[in-house]
This record gives sequence, structure tokens and C-alpha cells, in this order.
Amino acid sequence: MSYPFVKATPRHRLAGLVLDAVLMTVTFYIGYVVWSLIVWGQGQTPGKQILRMRVYSSEHFTPASWPHMAIRQLLIPLTISFAGLVPIVFLGGIEATLESDASSLAAGVIVLVYIATLVFQLVDAFWILKGDDRRRITDLWAKTDVLNECVENKIIYANNPSS
Repeated sequence: MSYPFVKATPRHRLAGLVLDAVLMTVTFYIGYVVWSLIVWGQGQTPGKQILRMRVYSSEHFTPASWPHMAIRQLLIPLTISFAGLVPIVFLGGIEATLESDASSLAAGVIVLVYIATLVFQLVDAFWILKGDDRRRITDLWAKTDVLNECVENKIIYANNPSS
């Protein structure tokens, strides 16, 4: 089975990400969140909707459902962020009870965890450039692909004489 459209290029996806960031800023996040909650049911973010991209389930080859989009857009990023915050909160809480040398070590660990979280986010963003798969790590975990609905998949139509 194949998708009805081709996968979005890294440049197209980057444009969607930038557009989402601009829309968040312009709408003071509130309008963006409301808009997102509406279009997630169509497998889109506001930026993807404007640029005619859609998230598809890589298991069912259908547009992602609202719960699938919530996992992809909210749960996975929050989990990554919280994973970076747990050591910071834990070490920050015990830092006050430690002596100055141990306190410096705890502060160093907090900085390292913060840097590791940022590095992971960068690796996730640039993972899309790895090979022809055009998927981020988040896409792999959520089992999704982002398709460009402006370009039909010619392979499907070449193999289907009724089209």
C-alpha cells in the first residue's frame, strides 16, 4: 500500500515549522492553540493546513486522527521536556542541603541535562535530512509521515488503470 501524496520535503516541513512559530507569536498562543485543537482532527497543524501538508499514520496510510496528533504534537514533546526537567528539579531540591563542592557538581549536572535536552531536540529536527525517509525521530515514535497534498503520488496512478 502507498500514500496518495508524496512526502513533504525537508524545506516544506521547515516552512511549516516557521509558519507555526509565526502564528503562535501573532496569535499570542491562544488563537494558535484553539486553531490547533480544531485542525488536529484533520491530521494538521495551522502551518501545515496553510501549506497543504497533512500528517498520515504510517501504519494505516490514513490521515492521523485527533488522538494520534495529540500524541505526536503534545505528549511526545512534553515527555522529552519533562525527562530533561526531572534531574533538574531533583538536583535543585537537594542542592540547598549540599556543601559548596557538591552544590557546584549539582549545578554542573543541571547544565549538562539541559544541554542534552537541547541536543536531542536538534538531532530530532535534523533527523529529517537522514536518507530518503524524510522522518524526524518524533515521526518514528508516533508512526507518522508528513505528506505534501499539492503533489499526487504518481506511482499509485501509474499502477491503477482506472484513473
